[in-house]
Amino acid sequence: MTARRKKRARLLIMAGVGLILIALLGVYIHLRNYVNRVDENVICDNVWIGAMDVSGMTAKEASAALEEHMASDGAATVTLEADNGSAQAALSELGISAEDVDKLAQEAVGYGKTGSVFSRYRKQKNLEKEKYVIREKFSLDQELTEAVLNERAEPLVQGAVDAVIQKTATSFEITPEQEGKAVDVEATMEAVTAHLNDQWEHDDFTVELQTKKEEPKITGEDLSTIQDELGSFWTDAGGGERWQNLKNGVDKLNGKILMPGETLSVGQTTGPFTPENGYVEAGAYENGQVVSDYGGGICQVSTTLYNAVIYAELEVVERSPHSMTVAYVKPSRDAAIAGDYLDFKFKNSYDTPIYIYGEINDSNQLQFIIYGQETRPENRTVEYESETISTEPYGTVYKENTELAAGTTEVTGSPHDGVEAQLWKIVYEDGQEVSREVFNTSHYEKSDQVIEVGTASASGDVLKALQDAIASQDADKVNAAVSQAASAGSEEQAPDQTQE
Repeated sequence: MTARRKKRARLLIMAGVGLILIALLGVYIHLRNYVNRVDENVICDNVWIGAMDVSGMTAKEASAALEEHMASDGAATVTLEADNGSAQAALSELGISAEDVDKLAQEAVGYGKTGSVFSRYRKQKNLEKEKYVIREKFSLDQELTEAVLNERAEPLVQGAVDAVIQKTATSFEITPEQEGKAVDVEATMEAVTAHLNDQWEHDDFTVELQTKKEEPKITGEDLSTIQDELGSFWTDAGGGERWQNLKNGVDKLNGKILMPGETLSVGQTTGPFTPENGYVEAGAYENGQVVSDYGGGICQVSTTLYNAVIYAELEVVERSPHSMTVAYVKPSRDAAIAGDYLDFKFKNSYDTPIYIYGEINDSNQLQFIIYGQETRPENRTVEYESETISTEPYGTVYKENTELAAGTTEVTGSPHDGVEAQLWKIVYEDGQEVSREVFNTSHYEKSDQVIEVGTASASGDVLKALQDAIASQDADKVNAAVSQAASAGSEEQAPDQTQE
């Protein structure tokens, strides 16, 4: 080829390349103009976040719309299918929420606006044919979901059944345990959230309730060790309305099993002290007085059990004396319970289970017996001895009663001596004392006898004499003033009797 022809060929090639570059430049300019036609702060048409069309929205508008849409999402219902039925819950009850809504909105704004011109053009062109959906990432609230599952789903599965033991006249009968199922909260939450994030169409749906094997907490083998009496105590149950409260409290404690290390609260086990829970009004201590209250007498139940517990040498976790001494045990042998501020609690400190047997027997004795496996030496016994350290005698207090007739008195209050006491624990081996230690100490307030002095209708010197005598708190002066008021009252009535 001649040089001339070579030069011409090069010119043709260069011209062709130039034309191609010009064409490509034209295409590029067209594509750039196409992709730049949209506002960078506004979401392209046909872009969705989940079930919501967010076309033409700003990021802020899309975030607000998503938050508002969560209300309708929360109204959707999930049905949990189980072997024994199904349970339903609104997603709002499970605490559904979309994670990082602002991030989703920013992703929607940026779709079709990042990358090369050709990439942006392809994405925007595709939006003319089909919508682009950005999947939300949903989560559930652990605490709310667990509460719903415990309330509605738990009854649908057959849980494990503990072995039970019952005392008969001559021995113990044991009903064996049974394995069961329990709701697997974590797995169920994962199943629901997996559906929400993979295939949910923002409508009602159904998932299978996830369960796991549940082992019984108490087995027949555990209870087979309950054979020996570890400690017992009894008090006289008396009668009247109070007796019903004693019987009700004993029945709530009878048959209780405590596994090793387990603590029992007598207040929680027997309460609340309401008519709905079987209690009636009877005498109870309040502010140094005997008043009528629901559950009156329940402290005799806790006290009797306390003494059985200490003979069994279980660990006493919490115990309080009464405000005043009680008649059914000696000082420092009582255990008061009241409301949510006084309780008797004890722990099973043995390595094997214990069984609480309680009753009011045919001799009207309220008794508790603690059964378990005896591990203490046969030659060892314990005893408890109450000692009164000091006594503060109760006094007499005179109070004015403006509604009681002048010249009369009325005895009220519940007089009790104040007492400081302690309880000794004494250990014997082969009948010989080997140790003696203070087990507890107790303080009991004194409660004075109250004599109310009537001043109704009294006036003048008679009223002043009564009030001065009451202020003096002198028995002789009070008695003299009362006699004077009574005489004055008789004299005032005499003229009326003459006229008749």
